[in-house]
Amino acid sequence: MKILIQLRQSIFLFSALFLLSFNIQSQSADEGAKLFKANCGSCHAIDQKVVGPALKGVHNKYDEAWLLKWIKNSQELIKSGDSKAIKAFEENNKIVMTSFTNLTDEQVKLIIAFVKSESEKAPVAEVAASANVENVETEPLPSIIIWLLVIVSILLIAVIITMKKVMSIIGSAEDLAIFNWNEINATLLIIFLVVGLGASFWEFFVHGAFTVLATPAASEHGTIYDSMFSITLALTGIVFVITQILLFWYSYRYKHDPKRKALYYPDNHKLELIWTVIPALVLTVLVVRGLQTWSSITDRKQAESAQVIEVFGQQFSWIVRYAGADNKLGPHDFRQIGVVNTVGVDPKSQTSKDDIITSELHLKLGQPVVLKFRSRDVIHSAYLPHFRVQMNVVPGLPTQFTFTPTVTTASMRKTLNDPKFDYVILCNKICGAAHYRMTTTVIVESPEEYNKWLGEQPKLVPAATTSEKVQPGETKLLTQKN
Repeated sequence: MKILIQLRQSIFLFSALFLLSFNIQSQSADEGAKLFKANCGSCHAIDQKVVGPALKGVHNKYDEAWLLKWIKNSQELIKSGDSKAIKAFEENNKIVMTSFTNLTDEQVKLIIAFVKSESEKAPVAEVAASANVENVETEPLPSIIIWLLVIVSILLIAVIITMKKVMSIIGSAEDLAIFNWNEINATLLIIFLVVGLGASFWEFFVHGAFTVLATPAASEHGTIYDSMFSITLALTGIVFVITQILLFWYSYRYKHDPKRKALYYPDNHKLELIWTVIPALVLTVLVVRGLQTWSSITDRKQAESAQVIEVFGQQFSWIVRYAGADNKLGPHDFRQIGVVNTVGVDPKSQTSKDDIITSELHLKLGQPVVLKFRSRDVIHSAYLPHFRVQMNVVPGLPTQFTFTPTVTTASMRKTLNDPKFDYVILCNKICGAAHYRMTTTVIVESPEEYNKWLGEQPKLVPAATTSEKVQPGETKLLTQKN
């Protein structure tokens, strides 16, 4: 009996440990994927070259200790004379890899584990794909059949043209119009009207669900923006339908008729006054409301009491810098930009010491935030679709936008019934080869969650930014790259 009890306890303990280890592995995989997307995804993919090389099998090529050093500061490893680092640098056209000194060893190991798991999945997918291809029996058409089809098509076109010419000759001889092209064209116009309007409504109601506006606005001004958009869309939609119906109907109704003489109607001042004044009044109301809304959104007084966060754009990623307890960002200087100091923060300033740099944008629920935008290289456009925010990010010209988030990430996931939903920052300007990958996650959370997360992030240590300044050679390299 005791043996059975001990056996049952052993099985229970083994099962619990197995489930716990599985859960930890699952969480590690999710965390690794999240870290990869936030830090590496803009320049790397597993099975294809983007800006940097494909990472498939990189864990087999280099040991973990070397990868830790390379990922955290590749340039330092190169300067140390490491042969592997120099070779990797030269093989990739001497493109400077961003340093991730803000990542801990454990976070880097999670990224490496994610790359390893994805690399091992690839062969399975390839085998499955090749198996599917082998199972599909496809026999190409013989070339003789293809040529026969081409010849038949040419002969058919020739027969149609010949018949048209014959009918025209017969019509001329009998003084009859065999083809009434005016009637045919008029009928085709009505068909085009019906099909075109039908296709427009189908596109609007079917694919309209895939637009960003199908997702509720997650900011205070976003609801006003959506209201303005809906009103403008309704008015212009009604005008579009009416004008298209009139355009094609009049083309059909007043088609050429040899028995009818056209009316000479040069002008009508009353009609011209109506169709000029009414649209002008409607557009004036829309423009004035838009101007008032824009003025309220960009009010400088609102920005004075808002939380300050900087979003720094570079090919092809976003870097986020948070002001510390003083709510003041440290000054920046482009001459300070280097391998370690990626955003060019002035390390000598007192306001720089408590700044925090991350690869994700975290926002407080209900807290106004002013996003200050800078670019390192080319023109980008920071687009936060769910908050109805877009601002150009221009080198040498800081821009900003103030808004208040109103829906947490967790609440939006419940609303959309999508546990994987995330707010994002996208680049809405074509800024280079990997433009489509320039994205980062935005997380809206309660003030308590935000403060807890921010407290866990390492502050900007002056020694970390001054340990390696930009040398003339590096400045030249960066200029050439950008």
